[in-house]
Amino acid sequence: MDWTTAPDAFIERCILAIGGRTALHGARTVLMHVRRAYVDPPEAVELEILRVFGGRIRITERCANGEARVSIINGFAGCQLYQGQVSPLPAPELETIKRRVRLYPRNFLAHAEEYDFAAPAPDYDASGDPLWRLDVTSEDVSYGFDAAHFQCRFLEDRQTDERIAYGDYAATDGILTARRETCARGGQPVYKDVILYLAYNVPFDDADFLVP
Repeated sequence: MDWTTAPDAFIERCILAIGGRTALHGARTVLMHVRRAYVDPPEAVELEILRVFGGRIRITERCANGEARVSIINGFAGCQLYQGQVSPLPAPELETIKRRVRLYPRNFLAHAEEYDFAAPAPDYDASGDPLWRLDVTSEDVSYGFDAAHFQCRFLEDRQTDERIAYGDYAATDGILTARRETCARGGQPVYKDVILYLAYNVPFDDADFLVP
């Protein structure tokens, strides 16, 4: 098929490649345990990320010294818990987290009809393998999907000057998810993520998302 003339069909093909629309829309909660390695300065942290349908996000970041910082987002409100103190989550950080979650490839594909995007264009990755580049004009980002499997290989965000590469796809509950992510900003490496644990539709407590 000539995907350049059928952008909606291209989106459906990409959705099918990672599990299908029914599986994506059936994931109401997502829990991830992530090992993150920052590059400069070098630091290793453990992240526990719980996302719940309806704009609720809870991120617990544990440093090597045992300290934990918790960021909570509930719709348009957010707060941060650190060393027993509660403070408002700074607006720029809140918006950055929400944007990152919203534009995560799986989430974008599940709600692609809400965005304006151009027809996919043929391209190549750094190693010369063919891919399809999809420019989402309403968000000023581009996605790269490999031409063989239609899995997302990168996200380029021109607002933040970040490029996130995705790899090592594996299935959980029928949904393919990249288990490794590498983020660069301005061409310089920022961090590498490895997803150690992933589960969908886990139980949760509404109290974990209360924002004072």
